[in-house]
Amino acid sequence: MSVIVKEDKLKQANSYVKNNREKVDNTYRQKYHIMPPIGWMNDPNGFSYYNGEYHLFYQYNPYSSQWGPMHWKHIKSKDLVNWKDLDIAIAPDEEYDVSGCFSGSAIEKDGKMYLMYTGHQDPGGFENLRQVQCIAVSEDGINFTKYENNPVIDSTKLPKEAIIQDFRDPKVYKKGDKYYSVIGSRNLDDSGQILLYSSDDLLNWNYEGNILQSNNEFAKMWECPDLFELDNKDILIMSPQFLEPRGNKYWNLHSSSYMIGNLDYKNNKYNLEKVEEIDYGFDFYAPQTLIDNKGRRIMIAWMQMWDRKFPTNELGHNWAGCMTIPRELKLVDDKLYQLPVEELKVLRKNEVSYKDINIKDNKSLEGIKGQCIELELEVDMKNSNEFEILLMKGNNQETSIKYNKIDELLVFDRSKNGKALGGGEKEVRTYRQTEANLIDNKLKLNIFIDRMSVEIFINDGIKTMSSTVYPDKDSDNIEFYCDKEAILDIKKWDMEVK
Repeated sequence: MSVIVKEDKLKQANSYVKNNREKVDNTYRQKYHIMPPIGWMNDPNGFSYYNGEYHLFYQYNPYSSQWGPMHWKHIKSKDLVNWKDLDIAIAPDEEYDVSGCFSGSAIEKDGKMYLMYTGHQDPGGFENLRQVQCIAVSEDGINFTKYENNPVIDSTKLPKEAIIQDFRDPKVYKKGDKYYSVIGSRNLDDSGQILLYSSDDLLNWNYEGNILQSNNEFAKMWECPDLFELDNKDILIMSPQFLEPRGNKYWNLHSSSYMIGNLDYKNNKYNLEKVEEIDYGFDFYAPQTLIDNKGRRIMIAWMQMWDRKFPTNELGHNWAGCMTIPRELKLVDDKLYQLPVEELKVLRKNEVSYKDINIKDNKSLEGIKGQCIELELEVDMKNSNEFEILLMKGNNQETSIKYNKIDELLVFDRSKNGKALGGGEKEVRTYRQTEANLIDNKLKLNIFIDRMSVEIFINDGIKTMSSTVYPDKDSDNIEFYCDKEAILDIKKWDMEVK
């Protein structure tokens, strides 16, 4: 009987997507970002390179544009640009994951793809909630079978200081002959921590240790960890929840951070050297990475944020959520740089470029406009103290990127973007800012705009700002402003997917 139920849940979900995807309103649909065909999307899962293709799964509720029973939706690509939509890979159809197949990761072993994910059980009442770690296996990277002896890590393998209700998001990787998994956890003192497990076969797991914990100094729960080597450092990324702002950092209610250090596998302790916010925009969460056949470490993240309004849901458009563009990571002078993957350049069409343009007061440039474009610009501030770009301007709408030379601050302001986007924050913020240093008195920006999103790469990717915006379709003008005089070089491309 249970086999029939299993097949029904997965088939039911895939059938629903197939029969209802035409009900999506396309008003805010993007051109070159990953979005759900219908329904709700959040965390990227199982981001991996397998059999010559990039695979991405994500948290998915097919039945609503709000968070709900989590499935794993599946897409794949040969080039990180053109993605093929595949069926839902796993559904919440077992006792151990009946309330949701929560986030996790993927790895190849003996030619098979293994998914490691969190099974969520919520029968009612916090004391009864459980999160356990499970395995699903595929011979072809498409069709998955859950391991018959799931869960592979349950509450009995938790250390005594861990809360059994908050134990999720395993990121599995291989080092030497062993497999490891870092898993997000919450300590009994109500602060975040990362637990490490090891296995010889991905099916039998041993607890190794609590490699790093907050001690109530850095957020309440550490979600979606990822651990990888980059230039002889162990980079630990995770998403801390309910982190209080610190200067210009962590203005979101929930954020994403990267840590630089080294993991001591003998003592199972992470020796932390440095921690920074990954992205300084409004909408960036649960990033996950892979290493591909070219040796690149590539990251992708959910470009939305919890406890905010989702206009496509509120307007009844029957979908919500998107991913960032894929980004290559590089470690330079103990800073994690993010670079748009080279493959995105194939989307560039109809180049318009200007060089040595004198910007004084307000100025617009013929051909520099649009809502599905890429901009590369360098501005020599000369004797100006302030330079501003107004994107998607029109109909009393605009999205502002402003640089203040005196304060050395880059400010992203979406107060006039088109829709109110506040939510559960203690203070509804409409702008974010971050420190940015001029190089030879110049500021470099690479900006990707795609209908409802803006991703800004600052000074060759030393920092990024990723945010959603919701302008009208005909709000597509771009204007420049400076308080005295500045010199601008700029290139603009339309971004067109095949």
